[in-house]
Amino acid sequence: MSAVKAAQITARGRIELIDLPDHQSPATGHVVVKAETGCLCGSDIPFFSEAQPSYPLPPGLSLHEIIGRVTASASASFKEGDRVLAMPLGLVGCAEQLLIGDDRLVAIDPALNNETAVIAQPMATVLSALSTIPNVIGLNVAVLGQGPIGLLFNTCLASAGAARVIGIDVREARVARSCEFGATDAFVTREKNGSDAGRDAVERVAELTGGVMADVVVEAVGHEQQQLNLACALARKKGRLLYFGIPPDQPIPFALEPVVRKSLTIHTSVPDDLRPFVMIAQRAIRRGRLDPAKLITHRFPFAEVQQAFETYRDRSGLKVILEF
Repeated sequence: MSAVKAAQITARGRIELIDLPDHQSPATGHVVVKAETGCLCGSDIPFFSEAQPSYPLPPGLSLHEIIGRVTASASASFKEGDRVLAMPLGLVGCAEQLLIGDDRLVAIDPALNNETAVIAQPMATVLSALSTIPNVIGLNVAVLGQGPIGLLFNTCLASAGAARVIGIDVREARVARSCEFGATDAFVTREKNGSDAGRDAVERVAELTGGVMADVVVEAVGHEQQQLNLACALARKKGRLLYFGIPPDQPIPFALEPVVRKSLTIHTSVPDDLRPFVMIAQRAIRRGRLDPAKLITHRFPFAEVQQAFETYRDRSGLKVILEF
């Protein structure tokens, strides 16, 4: 049996290529996908950068934004040769070949190239998250975190009719691009490591909103440096918080009093099924609502997966592409 390459995290900060058996005969409802283009996400990095209970980790962990072609099918929905976006369960998609259920696939719009199409996955997570809150037409929205997801929030919020989109980050390079993606205002806030943590952000949002504060605050910082307390401080009375993504496993410091005193509503964003939002994202990209190329700053061949993960971990740019 021939072998295919897969990535495996073998130690903290170390990812290597290993050989796995070639998949030949998928079970009913499954297909084999030959990966062509992958895109790293912030949720992939903790497996690489944080100490894990034991090593090595499962092969393929972690990647879940992948464009490829079906090479074998036992599915009624997809046939050999179909071009698909694959979102493998358990994030185990960092491999040349995937055995995957057809409920984790979306057909790709033929008008989109691979790098354009792969951005439909993170954009879909943003659209799904925004669907959990009432419409934002005419509202002031603050977006904490201006990485790839925060920038996608800027774009989607601007398209949805938000009156003001305020981009906030600790990195000047990211804030410098906020308005390019739809923010009306953007500023750098200080590192959050003192008793006055975030005070400058509160002051700036108060200034921009005439003292009212934000109607909606999106927390898109990422679980390693989550800012739920600051998000609460930026929200107006009876405002809404959208906590994007998954929090860390360990408890996080969270002050409940401001939530109660302000009568805030907190929304979370894990979808039951992302596929409908991927289709919406593809249509939006095709119609020019977003230029995905602006998000992609680095490209690496699969053989350089170590450097790709290091680049994303170090926040040297925005989206990092793996080319299989």
